[in-house]
Amino acid sequence: MSDNSFAFNFLRIWYQPRATVAELIASGRGHGIAVSVAALFGVLQATRFYLSGELFPVFFLLVGAVSGVFGLYLFAWLLRNFGRWFGSSATVAHVRTVVGFSLIPLTLLFGLLVLAVFLVSDVTLISQFYFLFFAGLIYGYIILLLAISTALQLTVLKAFLCLVVTILFSIFPITLLIQLLGKAF
Repeated sequence: MSDNSFAFNFLRIWYQPRATVAELIASGRGHGIAVSVAALFGVLQATRFYLSGELFPVFFLLVGAVSGVFGLYLFAWLLRNFGRWFGSSATVAHVRTVVGFSLIPLTLLFGLLVLAVFLVSDVTLISQFYFLFFAGLIYGYIILLLAISTALQLTVLKAFLCLVVTILFSIFPITLLIQLLGKAF
């Protein structure tokens, strides 16, 4: 199975995340796709501003794309650095590729949610399927965790702890900075 095409890896990440990311790391491919997926993930997160009809909604989508790429680079860098605490020797480029590529299931999940909001005018109808969205979030998180475990060459428990430390050191300071900047303007 040496096929490195995007379609092959897109399907394979769903049922063999460890083997897929191990092959991506070994071949050195997938970085461009990972950055593109992160940008699309950021755009999907910014669609709430687009849907609200605020001023310059396209600007928010552009900011979402830039934030997604910036978030990928920052998160992969922090993950690699905190992974060293647990004995990892992975490179930042490999971690970035793996994190970005393993965001494919979550990006597809949020994309389906945004599409449902666009197509269905009754939000209560969409909210009746929250359990499917929650199950998709859990499945996407498991794929992300297994991929990070493979990239960092750690056990799943150590990868989980590394992920928790990374989230604590990245999410909270960033949200504090955003709140402080929001009050300044």
